[in-house]
Amino acid sequence: MLETTGKEPCRGECRVLTTHGESTGSAGTLFELVQRLDEFDDSDPSRPLIIYAQHGAGAGRKSPALVCPHGEGDSLTCPLDPTLSEVLSVRQAREAIEVWSAWRGGLTPSPEDRFKTVTFFSQYGTFFPLESDREGM
Repeated sequence: MLETTGKEPCRGECRVLTTHGESTGSAGTLFELVQRLDEFDDSDPSRPLIIYAQHGAGAGRKSPALVCPHGEGDSLTCPLDPTLSEVLSVRQAREAIEVWSAWRGGLTPSPEDRFKTVTFFSQYGTFFPLESDREGM
């Protein structure tokens, strides 16, 4: 695993470090981070984990991305590349995937389905509709 301060680009799986060398988040492409959502511990409601990516909600699968917790108020607890903006929270991304699965009789989404579901929710603020499956969206 590579280590980064979040200011330089990261290719592949990375941990984001503070200036003291403590891990504060995870970096990679948006597609990679969406596949790893279950690995993130989002149990502290006072510090929700947020997904950031280049181009925010309009990010593509290869967009550089970062998951890190919000601090007090709107402050971040990890260094953030100024080219990255908020996509959505890890909790919202997980919920979007859970709803996708429930609406399809418990089907496990493919990696592409997970990515499409999360980006759809981040762009439109609603869950990926069943009709989209039939229309080839």
